[in-house]
Formats: sequence, structure tokens, C-alpha cells
Amino acid sequence: MTNYTDLLNHMHQNIGYSFDNLKEDSLWHDGGNAPNKGKCRYIVIQHVKGVIVRYHDHRQGESYHTWKSWGTDNTRLSPEEYARKKAEIDAHNARQQEAAALARAQRIAQQRQTWATSQPANPEHPYLLRKQVGAFGIRQSGNALLIPIRDVSGQLQALQYIYPVKREMADGGLSDKQIFGSKRGNFHHIGKPETPTDTVYICEGYATGATLRQITGQCVVIAFDAGNLEPVGMAIRTRYPHADLVFAADNDLGVTAGKIENPGVHFAKQAAIACNGYLLTPKTSVKADFNDLMTSEAA
Repeated sequence: MTNYTDLLNHMHQNIGYSFDNLKEDSLWHDGGNAPNKGKCRYIVIQHVKGVIVRYHDHRQGESYHTWKSWGTDNTRLSPEEYARKKAEIDAHNARQQEAAALARAQRIAQQRQTWATSQPANPEHPYLLRKQVGAFGIRQSGNALLIPIRDVSGQLQALQYIYPVKREMADGGLSDKQIFGSKRGNFHHIGKPETPTDTVYICEGYATGATLRQITGQCVVIAFDAGNLEPVGMAIRTRYPHADLVFAADNDLGVTAGKIENPGVHFAKQAAIACNGYLLTPKTSVKADFNDLMTSEAA
């Protein structure tokens, strides 16, 4: 079993927290059992000299941190020992990759089945009433709203479930939202550009996107979190090369993710720069998004 003491220190320095009991199966996992510590993704990769761990907290961006169990030890293995260990690792990884691909396909198939058997969203759903927004391209299963998350070709890759009230999640935190499937680079869109140079708004959450649609009437793309704004923005820029992309940030005043202050504005600004777009930020003295502004003004 690998000694991860140095890794825990490495994680504290880079993302501000750490966790143990890592799974050494060369597959991606959510990490952390403490409340609000489940935003980290990690993979333990087998290597002839030990293990390599790659990890990141998507609230702090898409950059990954890398740790090697052998540190700065540059001792070389003999050719025979290297070949033997590499063959063992290659066989292990092939088995794991095959199992992971099957599991991923099963997860996506399950979400597609749920979507296919769901019902039109109830416009009186407590979440929609609370947020004062309509049901744009969404459905419902039981008491959960279903927000489809598709790739740029339109294939369903995941679903976001939005419940009437917050519930305990796997990481111990409380949330009324949960995503099953593959989110990175995928999105939900409301409407489409009518001309090649139309404006497309890109934001984090469904309520914000629905608000922007109701106010502007323009196409809105929902990325589901700040770290996904740039991958989604790049996909939309490829699809609509002449459109004006406006990244409507969540203004996370008072919030720090690792070493990043106000991650909503930070990553929206990065995405706007990378995608040759514009940054739009709610003018507020407290943490708020554009839906918060609308509902507070309406109240």
C-alpha cells in the first residue's frame, strides 16, 4: 500500500484540503468524505516505479495537479525489471479501462432511459416557482426536474436532477442539485441563434440561464459550474464562430475556492478571454447571480 503522507501535504498546498483512502484502480473518482469536499476528482495511475496521482477541484478550474510516489528518486530499473512491471501494468490498465468504458456506457444509458420515460416539467414545481422561471426544454421524474446535458452533436450525456428541497449528498453536504453522467464540455441550451452573428449567453446554472432567456430572448447555454464555462465556451465558439459570446458570471463575492477569490467571475473572465467573448457580471454588494437579482427585485 502506498504511503500518501506527502500527497496529503501536496493536496493541502494546491487545493486547500486533502483526503485519504484513495482507490488505486487507474479510474477517475470523486474524492473526500467531509461536507463540501466532494468536488475533487482524482486518479491513481500505476507506474513501474510506484504510482502517479492526478487531481483537481473543478471549482478551482480545470488545471490538474500531479504527484509521484517516488518523488525526486531518479534510480533506473533494469531493462528486465522495467519490461516485467510494464507488462503487468499494461494488462491491469487494459482491464480497468474496459470495465470503466462499460460502466460509463451503462450510466449514460440509464440516464437516457430516465429521460425517455420522464414527463413534461410541471411549471408549478417548487423550484421553478421559487426562481420565477419557466420550464425550457426540461422534464420531470417524480418530484425531480431533469435538465438534459448534451454534447455539441446533441447526444444526451448526463442529467441534472433538481429537487424541491435540499437533501444530503454523498459527500455529506446539502444540495438540491445532482448530476449523473458526463458534464465536462457538455451543456443545456435554451433556443438557438437566429443569425450567425447573434448573441449567445453562457452561464453556470439553469435558473440563471432561464432568467437570461426571459429577459433577452437570446440563445442561452448552461454549463452547470464555473470550471465548465471555458470547455463549453470553446465548443460553442466552434459551433457558432461569428456569434457574440457573453459569459454571464455568478458574482461569488466573499467566496474563495482554494487560492481563487470569487471563482464565478474568475473563471467566466478566463473563458471570455479564451473564447474571444465578453464578460457580464451582476452588479451587487453580496454574492448573487442574475436570477438572484431578478427575484430580489421582484420581491
